[in-house]
Amino acid sequence: MGVLLLVAVAFLGASGLFYLILGRNRYGSVSSKRKQIAVSAAAGEASVLKPEPSRRVRVYFIKPSRYDDDGYVQFYRWGVQPNNTLTVLAALNDTYNKQYGARRNVYLETVIWDEVCDGAMGPESILAIKDRAREDGVELLIGIAGVQSNQYPRGRDLALQFVAQGLPTIMGGFHVSGYPQSREFLHNCGISTAVGEAENFWSEIIGDFLDGNLKPEYSVSDGIRAKTGTGDILVPVITDAQLPLIDDRYLTRFFNDTQTTLDTSRGCPFTCSYCSVKNVMGRTMRSRDPQSVVQWVRDAVFNHGIDSLFLVDDDFFRSPRWDEILTGMAQVRKEFPRLSFMMQVDVDASCYANLAEGEKPGAKHSRSRRFVDLAAQAGCYQAFVGIESLNPDNLNYATKYQNTDDRNHRMVLEEARARVLGKYRRVVDNWHRAGISVHAGYMLGFPFDGPDCGRIAGRTLRQLGFDIVSFFIMTPLPGTEDQIRYAKEGQIIDWDFNNLDSQHVTLKHDKMDKYMWMRAYTDAFKVFYSPWRLLHTILTVAGGRGLSAEARRSVVRQFVYYFFSYRQGRHPMVGGVWQIRRRDLRRGPVTDEEAQRFYLGDRRFNAILHGSQGEFAGAPA
Repeated sequence: MGVLLLVAVAFLGASGLFYLILGRNRYGSVSSKRKQIAVSAAAGEASVLKPEPSRRVRVYFIKPSRYDDDGYVQFYRWGVQPNNTLTVLAALNDTYNKQYGARRNVYLETVIWDEVCDGAMGPESILAIKDRAREDGVELLIGIAGVQSNQYPRGRDLALQFVAQGLPTIMGGFHVSGYPQSREFLHNCGISTAVGEAENFWSEIIGDFLDGNLKPEYSVSDGIRAKTGTGDILVPVITDAQLPLIDDRYLTRFFNDTQTTLDTSRGCPFTCSYCSVKNVMGRTMRSRDPQSVVQWVRDAVFNHGIDSLFLVDDDFFRSPRWDEILTGMAQVRKEFPRLSFMMQVDVDASCYANLAEGEKPGAKHSRSRRFVDLAAQAGCYQAFVGIESLNPDNLNYATKYQNTDDRNHRMVLEEARARVLGKYRRVVDNWHRAGISVHAGYMLGFPFDGPDCGRIAGRTLRQLGFDIVSFFIMTPLPGTEDQIRYAKEGQIIDWDFNNLDSQHVTLKHDKMDKYMWMRAYTDAFKVFYSPWRLLHTILTVAGGRGLSAEARRSVVRQFVYYFFSYRQGRHPMVGGVWQIRRRDLRRGPVTDEEAQRFYLGDRRFNAILHGSQGEFAGAPA
């Protein structure tokens, strides 16, 4: 026991000596002065790592409406069709945040606003946008998006008011993409323009905005070269581009809030002289990745409550990947039987789904038959087909040879007319056999039309079996071959772009004056959408045509809507349900020069806002 005690004392003594030699002085000699963790204030400020300030940019994508004949901004309690451009642009912001947000310490907020159904933007709305951004400490970028020619005057007026408030503003859409004269005017007013599809230059726009140096014009600089009706352009590859971003709030503004839009491909291979699609998106068809499309559809169905789609491809039948997309959608429909969709196609999509007398089976027959069968399996309830005219001379004049099969003009008129009518009847019958309704697009006022063209069209299209028809007045859309030709010949009598809505006469015609032309337009929809047909369609639920249940319900809804829209003086495709007029917002200037003087000249934004009596009443929109 004593021995153990001596050993323990010796061990403790050795440990203490070891500590004195190595432990206390292992970091060197110790100063008698106490070490301080704190440092001087100046040194502390210099050594602290300061995070780079995060920038938040609130991007408004505003789809302008148009002015009605009384000058009021068209606004409806419910819209009819969501705008695909808005949701695609929202997706571009989402992509930017994912790819560059963390790296550049920037976050893009997205606000989409559709004037047709979200409400007309007055001067007080523009001030509120600016004030709210200041309160929230965010920067503002204004995008006037998807501007069609008949929406250009309204879009221009909005853009000028935003510029008057010192807000950076950019405008895009078919009109500015196809009409350089409008772009030049906007540039002179300090408004940037986006020409063509924005997928590969949107990040450049954001970068320039962050640097405070927006360029006057942005356009596609990387992609593939595609032919147009007048030359060629660059278009982006969209295979891996992010698909539209579904905005659940936006969908509540529409009559059917479980329907949304989707573009699976872009471009149109044909050369129709009245159409601006080929000149803005090119004639080379480009498709999104089919697997991504199908996954998007699945997500829309199961996570957003979507049960109906409108494929806004200009010609889905010409998409290089339609087979894979329809096959995938058919699989989704097995999991969710309520899934349905409508699409736009050309006449050949269904024309050759059967063998006519004397025909031999060929590649076009098997392709058409597979397309129709797959479309039915995937849930298609309606096909929109561009008929445009019953007269082969009109079709050849517009270089719409896909409807006549007579590119070289070898047929005599009667033979060609019989062939066209037979082709249209075959289109309808083949879609109906698959349970799918047919919606025709028809134009009135081609050179070979006369005063009775509307009545003849309404009666003939009804006899051919078309379920729904959208009638349009021949319109010279800016940038098209027709517009260029008619302008050169001095045939354009109305240069107010607001009237390029397919229900105003803006051209001279050799066989009809303005009154006769409008009468032909009225005759067409009154004959096709007669009260008797309305009653019959409702009572039979569009029966007797072999249509699916969803196709029948759709025909009834559309027939009723078209019947009343046409009679109320509104084209169904540019309107909505239950118009609401803001009496305090009315069109002021008409021409570009008048608008520039009014909004940016002597009468400034505050004068517009307060009016001569210090109130909004009577203030131009």
